[in-house]
Amino acid sequence: MAQTPLRTAPAPAPRRTTLSHATPPGGIVQRAETAVTVGIADREVLVRGGIRAALEPAHGIDVVADTGEESAVIEMTLRHRLGVLLIDSGMADTRGAWVTRTVRRLSPSTAVVVLASAPGGGHLDRVLRSGVAGCLLKSGNPQDLVAAVRVVAGGGAVLCPEAAKHVLDRVARIDTERVDRARELIGGLTLREREVLGLVAQGMANGQIARALQLSEGGVKAHISRLLTKLGCGNRVRAALIAQDAGLTEGLSADRT
Repeated sequence: MAQTPLRTAPAPAPRRTTLSHATPPGGIVQRAETAVTVGIADREVLVRGGIRAALEPAHGIDVVADTGEESAVIEMTLRHRLGVLLIDSGMADTRGAWVTRTVRRLSPSTAVVVLASAPGGGHLDRVLRSGVAGCLLKSGNPQDLVAAVRVVAGGGAVLCPEAAKHVLDRVARIDTERVDRARELIGGLTLREREVLGLVAQGMANGQIARALQLSEGGVKAHISRLLTKLGCGNRVRAALIAQDAGLTEGLSADRT
């Protein structure tokens, strides 16, 4: 009796897997790229929840912890080796920005982003000077927050438009105050003392100043001693900076030697 030949089914096509979804023995998922670990510090539970809701669906961002206590911020940062810390501006300024400075000192790789309710306030100035990577308003667009996390995680910096304007206004105000103060100090000098100071600001030595103004070196030293006292300066360098701030060196020629 003839035997029926054995039929075999064709071999199934190999399944394609990607590194981010392939599960090796032991059940540990290997990822093609490391996610940015993010921690949230804010006193308001609803705010923390809103930030989580904005970040968790984003690819490559992993919210690993949050806290509402200032005392737990540093421990949270170190324990989870945070790539990015999002912190309320009030919490960041606890004890004169001590929290923010400590995080930056103990975990230099952690980028700190301040979340402010409003762009103004002296506390924001202190926090920005403590080495943070950025500042955003809590009322901002959630997509801006996602983008900001990625930017600072890559070594960049971010400022929302309102905070940027605050910073620029503050810088302009500081410069104006410094110039006004310098001009006030210069106003207390005699005409001869101003001349001497102008040449000091050009880097001239006492002998050069003496020849330029037809004075004795002893007379130059006396003028410098008096003008330093009037300006409240301990040295010529500081006096020269005041002269520059006051515009005393503008229009002066350095060829008076």
